[in-house]
Amino acid sequence: MTQAEDTQAEPMVTAEAVPTEAPGPGTLLRRIREARGMTLEDVGASLKMSPRQVEAVEMEDYSRLSGATFIRGFIRNYAKLLKIDPAEPLAALEARTALPVEELSVPSGSGIRMPSAYDREGNKGSRVALLAVVVLLVVALVLYFDVIDVEGLLGLGKDAPSASNGSAVPVVMQPEVVQPSIEPSLTQPPDEAAVQGAATDSSVATPVEVVPLKPGEHRLSFFFDGDSWVEVKDASGRTLISQLNPKGSVRTLVGSSPFQLAVGNAANVRLEYDEQQIDLRPHTRVEVARLTLD
Repeated sequence: MTQAEDTQAEPMVTAEAVPTEAPGPGTLLRRIREARGMTLEDVGASLKMSPRQVEAVEMEDYSRLSGATFIRGFIRNYAKLLKIDPAEPLAALEARTALPVEELSVPSGSGIRMPSAYDREGNKGSRVALLAVVVLLVVALVLYFDVIDVEGLLGLGKDAPSASNGSAVPVVMQPEVVQPSIEPSLTQPPDEAAVQGAATDSSVATPVEVVPLKPGEHRLSFFFDGDSWVEVKDASGRTLISQLNPKGSVRTLVGSSPFQLAVGNAANVRLEYDEQQIDLRPHTRVEVARLTLD
């Protein structure tokens, strides 16, 4: 085999073009800036940024910048400043770089806290707790002043008091045990206008003969200078009277003590206990007196 044949048998080696990597967005912007004869300070002054930030973009060191949105906007404005299409450096940015994730944060010591789902639930719980406290306070005040007839609402009282004109009668305060004060009677003698027991006609008092007291019994005499509802229970808990009494009427009751008294419109009622006057003013709350006479 000749030397020429050996040469023809050797394989041909061809040079292939090695593709060069496209420049990143920072390199592309830096080259165009230098070609325009602009400095980092010129770019920073035009974009209202510091020269360090411009340099960080050109070096593609995005860790010194705050968030992907800021970086994209900076590159877009930088490209417009250099009078080139922003699409090319932005495309290079998306293809080559993993941008930092933006976070909403507040500088420490600013006194501002970012809202969270826990805060919303906590605020809701606080509002519910505040509403519960207000409701409990209102209920406590109502019960303290006995504005609502609780036993009547629950159907617990068999002799629930009611006004003849259909208006609600307030519940009176808790009983107080007092001893009758010894004062001269300011009213007419009971034997002139006494009524034995509860009168059958609630509009006019019916005078009856005074019944002598038995051992252990006491006499209560009510003189009404205005319309007033009265309820009296004896020692056994039996209701002696529970009705509205008109102005000018007199009610006299006899029974065993202690007596539980509830007197509405107490300022217009005079009370005598065994011919001794009882002052209702110390036992009156919200125009209703409640007391126990022993």
